[in-house]
Amino acid sequence: MATAEARSGESGGSDSEVTTGSIGALNRQPTVFDYSQSNQFKIFFPIFPTTEWFVVRANIPDVTLGQSDQYTPFVNIAVVGDHITYGPFNMTFIVDEKLHNYMEMYNWVKNIGFPFSGEQFQAVPRPDGIDRSGGTTYNKRSETYQKENDRDLYTDILLEILSSKNNLVAVCEIYEAFPISIGSIEYSQQETDLSYATCEVSFAYTWFDVKATST
Repeated sequence: MATAEARSGESGGSDSEVTTGSIGALNRQPTVFDYSQSNQFKIFFPIFPTTEWFVVRANIPDVTLGQSDQYTPFVNIAVVGDHITYGPFNMTFIVDEKLHNYMEMYNWVKNIGFPFSGEQFQAVPRPDGIDRSGGTTYNKRSETYQKENDRDLYTDILLEILSSKNNLVAVCEIYEAFPISIGSIEYSQQETDLSYATCEVSFAYTWFDVKATST
């Protein structure tokens, strides 16, 4: 029990007391004792169907909640903020021998950034057949049909987490994602052992959610 002197705040104490609640010891025990295995996952890319088969590493992104400070004549008191910052979604895939999966990713980046011509913008159709653009309109000046918006450039990503028995236990849903960087592919004739080329890709997105399955 805190002393009256500590509760008064005169010796660096606080007017509040720490409470531990009323949950019993048996109710505080975990119900799952198995550990999550880092190699137990599957990934679904609607607009990158070739790449998803070669993914060997992926992450549930980090989350940072901002904070505010309540200024006082003494220490500044931290109070909860109201903005969440999401870290990038990163994944690594093995590059196939003919670079099909790498070109699938690189062509989509060109589809967004159009490095050489404006005609490259949204020139690649979505392989999943989903139309998010809201249709097309006829441009009399260029005499071409143009999409209403750029929503076709975004995609949702599903990262499925599996148990040690390969049962689905949770799904990480990443919304409105698009690639922001493609890593280099390293080749070397100095390798003494057989190794496969890999490539890392980072995605930006609007937000993500993690949902547990019912089982």
